[in-house]
Amino acid sequence: MARMASEARNLREESEPGDGRLRIGEDCLELDASNPEELSVLRAWIRRINAPTYPQPFFVEGPPGHFRLYVGEAAERVRTARGIQ
Repeated sequence: MARMASEARNLREESEPGDGRLRIGEDCLELDASNPEELSVLRAWIRRINAPTYPQPFFVEGPPGHFRLYVGEAAERVRTARGIQ
């Protein structure tokens, strides 16, 4: 896991600054919707990605318009914290 975190830091340091709509966090990807069409697409992804047959990845919205995609241990941790089995 430490290796993955260092790779994420390296990727973040090497990437060029963008418009701030996609960020790489320590345990997730963060996305911000810029218009209503993107918002509806991302909300539809939540229903598909978080289906009960798939334990991960885990995709959440909060606050409205701000989305996070978790994978691996982070997905299990967030899913458990939200009470989803």
